[in-house]
Amino acid sequence: MNFLKSNFFWFFAFTVVFLLSLDFWIWDKETSFAIFHLPDWVLYFIGLQILLSSLLLIFSLKFWQTSSK
Repeated sequence: MNFLKSNFFWFFAFTVVFLLSLDFWIWDKETSFAIFHLPDWVLYFIGLQILLSSLLLIFSLKFWQTSSK
């Protein structure tokens, strides 16, 4: 999987996460309490944090591999 070692892939991946964190598309939405009586933005934030953590884990494992001597 050479694309995991591509600078362009990681730039694009982290840029997408950043743009998704700017929730301009739900500014005028009425507050609704969904799962566990939490607002929708809380579940959205948790999902984004899971996505960001997964990307950082994969990035650190694949892109920052140290050479063993």
